[in-house]
Amino acid sequence: MYIGKLAKLTGASPKAIRLYESIGLIPIPSREGKYRIYSDKDVALMHMIRRAQAVGFNLAELKELVALKTKSNRFPIEIANELIASKREKLRSDMDKINLLDRQLIELHEELNRTFG
Repeated sequence: MYIGKLAKLTGASPKAIRLYESIGLIPIPSREGKYRIYSDKDVALMHMIRRAQAVGFNLAELKELVALKTKSNRFPIEIANELIASKREKLRSDMDKINLLDRQLIELHEELNRTFG
């Protein structure tokens, strides 16, 4: 399939797909003349990249996983799991901070209403 179809199937722009190629996130596709030809594997990989970005992973973190995969010729599932666990821990910490801020806002609201209401 051509880049336009890959873009349509994955929601990524052709520009983003070319960027992912240039930084090594997805393999350089074969060519048919001047056109890039993508496979179903590329669709799956693009979906994984887009999903990882949606939950907070940046391209540098994803590139590190791809580099490790290329180096060892297998996906570094242990490292991926560690990265996910780390993201979840950061999220829980952020949630605790947000909950504390919410409680402080409630207290401020109550205090203002008692004092000036």
